[in-house]
Amino acid sequence: MTTVQGAERDHIGFVVHTVLLAAPPPPGAAGIDHMNPKDTTSENLGRRPAVPTATVVRVAGPEDLLAYIPYRLGFEPAESVVAVSLTGPRQRVGLVARVDLDDLRLRQPDDPDGPDGAATARWLTDHVLADGADRAVVVLYTATDPTVPTGAARRAVDLLRARLERRLPGTEVWLVAPTGFRALDCADPMCCPAEGRPLTALQGSRVAAHMVLEGRTVAGTREERYALRPAPEVARTQARRAAARWTDTYRQLLNGTRFPDGGGPIDGATPIERTGRRSGAARDRRAAPSQVLRAERALGEWGAESLGLWRSALRVAAAAGPGQPAVLSPVDLGKIGAALADTPVRDAVLLSLAPGTEETALRTARRRADHDTDTATGSVMARIVDPVQGVPPDESITRAARDVLEAVVTHVPRNRRAPAYLLLALIAWWHGDGGLAAERVSDALGVDPDYRLALLLRGAIVGGVPPGWVRRERGSYLGEPDQGEAAAV
Repeated sequence: MTTVQGAERDHIGFVVHTVLLAAPPPPGAAGIDHMNPKDTTSENLGRRPAVPTATVVRVAGPEDLLAYIPYRLGFEPAESVVAVSLTGPRQRVGLVARVDLDDLRLRQPDDPDGPDGAATARWLTDHVLADGADRAVVVLYTATDPTVPTGAARRAVDLLRARLERRLPGTEVWLVAPTGFRALDCADPMCCPAEGRPLTALQGSRVAAHMVLEGRTVAGTREERYALRPAPEVARTQARRAAARWTDTYRQLLNGTRFPDGGGPIDGATPIERTGRRSGAARDRRAAPSQVLRAERALGEWGAESLGLWRSALRVAAAAGPGQPAVLSPVDLGKIGAALADTPVRDAVLLSLAPGTEETALRTARRRADHDTDTATGSVMARIVDPVQGVPPDESITRAARDVLEAVVTHVPRNRRAPAYLLLALIAWWHGDGGLAAERVSDALGVDPDYRLALLLRGAIVGGVPPGWVRRERGSYLGEPDQGEAAAV
């Protein structure tokens, strides 16, 4: 790729490697996005420890990297700065991080709560280095004139470049404007005309063609990329009423059991049989033991029926063809949305995201926690978070789950959406889509600021902690031997 010192060197090959999770915004920099595209998965991810071969595309020229970035982000950047890390002997594209230009504005004395550009530049640099970068590329997206020294665009890109240059000398900067793309500081009109090279060169690049063949799309804006449009009013009314009725049934059953807090196996509450202790509410109950047992059985069946509704919706969503919306019952979506507020049902749905968990998920939904259930649950969670046992998500499962959860969000009232948002965030994080994960975690916490599992997941995202399979694969390719190929950016 072209450098400031040698703008004519712009046809060296590089490799696109789609595995790294990026971290979300630090406090006060809400415009930061990090994401990864869909990764290759295996037919039997839950039954073998091997990591599938990552998608690798050999390309040549800066236009291929610039064409790749929007597919990586999922939308066309605007008035943004994107940092890209290049890692390993073959200079694979790793971290891709976008920030708004305003996030790189230096804090003003009269605006102590405004953006802290220096902190954002430092944060970005730290994550590029943590990614194992040997080189870095910065891309400026703006419709303003970036040559004006006092302009916001120029100051933003210079701030980030200066920070990166301390550790990665030769950091390259490219400009993508409405008129074309070019190396920002290239003065050779033959290589980089003032208006830039035509953007059609990006649309027709080898990477763009590969992404289109894989079925990947690019939204026009960030808002469009994350938007979930509300369902028609009639459908939302049906879902709302069904959710209210399903919640009433749940509360009536719960009040007659020894689980008045609604807790379950994963979220910390422990059944009475395993502790020998009762809560204060349970000790005060006057119901006969047989009545309590009947209520508990009925509550377990409510959980099992809720999980059955989820599984039925998954089958409908999985049967829908590519690009075709699944036709799901508003009544069932309302019941699912209400049931997800129950911790055991939510955890059963979480467990169902991995293959081979049918029995464990059902026992969890029924509140039948025991040693075997705990062991199976731990094994499933290890597939997601553990760098030794972690496996990539099974797209055939998570795609349908994402469709159902998004349908729940678009049908139920806002105060019922936090669990669905949380599960959507977890799926995105497991796939390595840090930007979408951060967005959905923020959605969940916007509904319930004290949602414990959402707070835990946000901590992992903010800390830049990727899912287990990504950590393992990143470690493997950072140490790969040089194949003697021209693969540097």
